[in-house]
Amino acid sequence: MSHHNIITINRTRQGLYLFIVVFLLAAVQQLIAHGGFDHVIGTVVKVENNVVTVNTSKGNVDVRLNEKTEITKDNQRADTADLKPGTRVVIDIPEGSKDKIAHSVKLGVSAPAAAHPHDDHQ
Repeated sequence: MSHHNIITINRTRQGLYLFIVVFLLAAVQQLIAHGGFDHVIGTVVKVENNVVTVNTSKGNVDVRLNEKTEITKDNQRADTADLKPGTRVVIDIPEGSKDKIAHSVKLGVSAPAAAHPHDDHQ
């Protein structure tokens, strides 16, 4: 094997190692970003009796709110009254929670009138 072939093989191996490291770091970042919470992402359908109904890509999901639920919009504190039908939300629920009590609710912009239910993600 020539010196040139050995250098080429070593560079290919280094590139593969670099790819593996970057892939593993991205996977770890996703786990950390999840932060022990399940996410409900979609559009508010209604809010009644401290329960917010969110239309997601998998259908409607009911999430309970309590006095500890943090509601924010643009990183500023918001109120339950700001949860209006059509408002986009990301709700964090403690991972594996059976009672689906929201830890936090992040409000986004209202969905356009022409939005389709399949545009929502969960």
